[in-house]
Amino acid sequence: MPQTNSGMADLRVVVTTALGAVPIEGASVTVSTEADQNGARTLLYSVRTNSSGMTPPLALATPPRANSMTPDGGTPFSVYTVEVAHEGFNPVTALRVTMFEGVPAVLPVTMVPLAENQPTGETDLTATGEPQALYLGRYPGEE
Repeated sequence: MPQTNSGMADLRVVVTTALGAVPIEGASVTVSTEADQNGARTLLYSVRTNSSGMTPPLALATPPRANSMTPDGGTPFSVYTVEVAHEGFNPVTALRVTMFEGVPAVLPVTMVPLAENQPTGETDLTATGEPQALYLGRYPGEE
């Protein structure tokens, strides 16, 4: 019988602009569960990025690795939604960010500045169907 959410994995979000060349300090990053059947999500973290544009490690619940050992073992990963916002930039939402037990991951987010005289921007969805691509382990520039 498959088990659910008995493991953990760390996620770090790296927020930059200018094609990844400039880190964005003070960006608001929220992590929540995937939307349920009613569209409701549970907020898990609300943090800000540091001077390197990185969040602290965010521990997220995952199913155990053993779920992947048999065909009927259940889903071996958890799915989360990550939202990033900062004044002067279009907000970004990453849907279906997947996390596996014991596998640290880094989610790179590149923000686009708002056009001149544009007070707010539309949310940029970075993934709509397939799980979001993540970097495993350390990311260049990590403190």
